[in-house]
Amino acid sequence: MHVKQHYLSANNTQLIDVLCFITYLLYLCAEIELLTEFIMIKETIGANAGAIWNALENGALSVKAVKKATKLKEAELNMALGWLAREGKVVFTEVEGEVVVSLV
Repeated sequence: MHVKQHYLSANNTQLIDVLCFITYLLYLCAEIELLTEFIMIKETIGANAGAIWNALENGALSVKAVKKATKLKEAELNMALGWLAREGKVVFTEVEGEVVVSLV
């Protein structure tokens, strides 16, 4: 039985190196895209938190009233309120069955 051995030539080795490098670059591009999206989302949440802050400067509002004043979608409102709560900038209370938010 004859076994044929295959050896990589210098050209094949260089091709493999180039392909590995291209794969790595594609991976980095995907990571950069994800990071960019994360930064954009974080900036959007921060801007929405600022809109909520402005709405609350004149006093406490129900969450429903904050949503109406800021014209934010439900998810945007919740993320921004969570951001402000995590930062210790707002407090929530319940008044007559309705959640009210106010600045600290």
